Amino acid sequence: MKLNNLEILSFRSRFLHATRTFFYEKGFLEVDTPSLKKIPGMEPYLDPFMVGSPSGAEKGYLITSPEYSLKQALSLGAEKVYEIAHTFRSGEKGSSYHTAEFLMLEFYQTGIDLHQAMDLLEELIRWISNKLSLPLLEKSFQRKSVKELLSNWANIDWDRSSLEQKIAELSLTNLPLNSMEYEDCFFLIFLNLLEPNFATEFQFIYDYPPEMAALSRIENGAAKRFELYFGKIELANAFYELLDPIEQRARFEKEQALRRKLGKEVFPVHEEFLQALERGIPECSGISIGLDRLLMVLLGRNSLSEVSPYWREI
Repeated sequence: MKLNNLEILSFRSRFLHATRTFFYEKGFLEVDTPSLKKIPGMEPYLDPFMVGSPSGAEKGYLITSPEYSLKQALSLGAEKVYEIAHTFRSGEKGSSYHTAEFLMLEFYQTGIDLHQAMDLLEELIRWISNKLSLPLLEKSFQRKSVKELLSNWANIDWDRSSLEQKIAELSLTNLPLNSMEYEDCFFLIFLNLLEPNFATEFQFIYDYPPEMAALSRIENGAAKRFELYFGKIELANAFYELLDPIEQRARFEKEQALRRKLGKEVFPVHEEFLQALERGIPECSGISIGLDRLLMVLLGRNSLSEVSPYWREI
C-alpha cells in the first residue's frame, strides 16, 4: 500500500462520502457488482489481469470497468444506478496518472441524453468541490465537438484520407499508414495537434468519429459520446448508450477480430449483457470517471502517487 500521509487519507474519505451523498440525494441506487468475472470488457485496447487458482481449475479476470453489470441492473427496471468500483488494467504505466488499480465511479440514468449527462457530471464535480471547500471557476465547463477541434487546430475533417494526409504531411509516424487502424490514425492527430492546445481547465469533448463508437449509439454520422478533460488529463468517458442487441453483437464480433489481429487474447461474446439488451433497457446515458484522477486535479497535485493508495503496487 502506498502510505500517503494521514491528511490525504482523511481527505479521500471525505471525498468519497461527498460523492455518495450526491447520488443518495439524487435518488440513485448504489449497486455492488463482481470484480472477478469470466468475461472482462471487450475493448481491444484494454488488457485485463487474469486470475487463476493454484490448481488451475478456476480462471477469471479482474474487471476493467463495471459497465456490463450496471447495464444489466438497468434491465431489471432500475432508473438510476451507480457504483464506486476497484478496476484493474494491465500495462497502465508511462505517466504520473496511470496505475494498474484505480477507483472508478460509473453511473447511469435513464431518460437523459448526452448533453444532459454533461450537466449531471458538471453538477457532481461542483458539488464535491463545494462540500470539500475546494476552489473551482464559476464559468461553465467548455463544450467542444471533435469536428470543431479538428477544424480549428488541424484544418481537417475526420475521414481516414484526411487523417492520413495530415499524418504524412507532418511525418507523425514511420509506420505504413495502410497498416494502422483508424483509431491509431485519429490519436496521432489528437495527441500531436489537438491535445497540446487544451487549456488547464475542465472541458467536454463530444461527438466522436463513428469508427470509435464503442458502446455508444451513432446519430447523424457521429458517435454520441463525450470525454471530460482537465488540461491534457482525461477524467471521464460517457456514452449515449447503444441499446440494439443486434448492432451490439456485431460490434463485439468486430472487436474480437481486432483483438485477434493485434495478437491479443480473444474473449467470448458477453451473452449475459446481450440478453440484458434483449430484455430491454430504457434510453439512457452512462458515465465513468476516474476518482483518483479527479481528486488529484481538485487538490492541484501532479501525480496519482500523491493521492492514491494503489500507486504502482505492482
